[in-house]
Amino acid sequence: MKKITITSIILFLLININYTFSQTKNNTIQNPLEYANQRTKAISLVKNEKWQESIEILKTLTTQYQNDADLFYLLGLSYYETGQFKSAIIVLKKTIESGGTILRDIPTGSAPSNDIMIKIAKAYAEDGDKEHALLWLQKGFASRYDEKPFLEGEPAFKNFNTDDEFLALFGNDNQTKITREESWTKDLSYLEKRINELHYSPNHSISKTELSKEFQNLKTKIATLNDEQIVVELMKIIGSMGNGHNLIIPTSPNKGTLKKFPVQFYQFNDGLFIVDAEVGYEQWIGYEVESIENTTAEEALQKTNKVNAKDNDMQKLWLGPYYLGLPDVLKGLGIVENANQVTITLNDRNGKSQKVIMNPVSWNFSGFPKMPKLKDSEQPLFLSKIEDPYWYKLIPENNSIYVQFNIVTQKKTQSLEDFNIELRRKTSKNNVQHLILDLRHNHGGNGSILPPMLKTIINFEVMNPDGNVFVLMGRETFSAAQNLLTDITKYTNAILVGEPSGSKPNHIGEAGWFKLPYSGLMGLISTQFHQTSKAEDHRKWIAPHIPINVSSTDYFNGNDKALNTIMEVIKSYKN
Repeated sequence: MKKITITSIILFLLININYTFSQTKNNTIQNPLEYANQRTKAISLVKNEKWQESIEILKTLTTQYQNDADLFYLLGLSYYETGQFKSAIIVLKKTIESGGTILRDIPTGSAPSNDIMIKIAKAYAEDGDKEHALLWLQKGFASRYDEKPFLEGEPAFKNFNTDDEFLALFGNDNQTKITREESWTKDLSYLEKRINELHYSPNHSISKTELSKEFQNLKTKIATLNDEQIVVELMKIIGSMGNGHNLIIPTSPNKGTLKKFPVQFYQFNDGLFIVDAEVGYEQWIGYEVESIENTTAEEALQKTNKVNAKDNDMQKLWLGPYYLGLPDVLKGLGIVENANQVTITLNDRNGKSQKVIMNPVSWNFSGFPKMPKLKDSEQPLFLSKIEDPYWYKLIPENNSIYVQFNIVTQKKTQSLEDFNIELRRKTSKNNVQHLILDLRHNHGGNGSILPPMLKTIINFEVMNPDGNVFVLMGRETFSAAQNLLTDITKYTNAILVGEPSGSKPNHIGEAGWFKLPYSGLMGLISTQFHQTSKAEDHRKWIAPHIPINVSSTDYFNGNDKALNTIMEVIKSYKN
């Protein structure tokens, strides 16, 4: 027995030595410099969508060296774009087998492995192979592909997008006669399935058994609830899951669209106030909300936790007021009895109170609310251009530059990378000693494009050892903006000013879409874990070094206390 064992080990070693030697031999590059030049050229051709030209170079490179999944990925896309679908399938599968890619800025492509699986499904569909197209769609969905609802009308699947097997993947079917109760039951079953399909950790805050029980209980109540009430009950289920990226868009349904008050609330450190209003309600801007019906504003805000799937309590301050603006949610939380007419008690600046009846209005959800600009007043710097994704202003009297980064996206007129190149030139040319980065309005976006901004911050600190980096932050610093903030604290000595951040250094994020077939209800489910900080970092937020709360008095007077404090710090350095 011992001889057999020794013999087996020797054979195993010999096989692996031969395999390793074979791999090394097959991946020997005769001219590394030429290889590198050709690799750069191939990437450039792909980025310029010169697909056919790229194919020949990529074929040669992948023959010479088979350990670079990036090249298989680019070759697969090139084959796909030139209609060579069978070849695209073979090479894209090799990309996945090699662990995938993280290449950015590739036209028509997307780097995550689940996106590559969907590309393979499209290639099979274009090649007329329905069976394998459906199989790879299922693989992609099981791997948390996040754009699923938008594939229903995808041209690649046009030849079978009304087939029962295809429709079933999206919770649909060809049934025409179906009752309201049956339709909502199908929606609930599909949503439960989609949550388990999408969520990185669906049982993070609630067990699978409890989640299933919540859906089952709601199914038994469908006949006794109107459509709006069902939507609110679903918001409660989503809220029970935790994680700030889990949410329902309440204006998306064909059935159950929620209305809102014609005013916007904001929670300051001295109370809940009306900060914006539609035409006809502007007179209430600046008033404090004392109570909603018989519930105090403070108690009402606390109750929104049931529908607010938050990362931390800063999101209660940020999103709680948003939920208070939805009368059907107020009814579902037991705050009001009649969602069509709500009495709110308001206080003016002199403390005089009056009851105001608010009637809901229709609206379209376009993202969670930001602190709005002031009405009929000169805007302070931090509110002056909140609609601009990124911009800067030199402050020469303090040798400073103020940079406001409001959403992680690319402007059509200037990429984020080009913006940062300009920033670096400006700071160098103008002898800037202090950089102020404002992330207070930034809810996140495409985190893959963040490196240029992070490089600017690190570069500035390295090149200005006697200067400082300041970061303005708060409850709305969320998602990709949170990731940027976390990285800044890891790699620089930036001074943080404002409120705690709206998310955790390590958080469950991303955003996988769902769409329910009957109601049309849409929403997002957390799909990925972002470990931006070290593994043992369990902080609920990143806390500021200089805490500055936001008061209603400062806001309505156009006073930016946080930025003013930074200017005082800079002046103290001068002195």
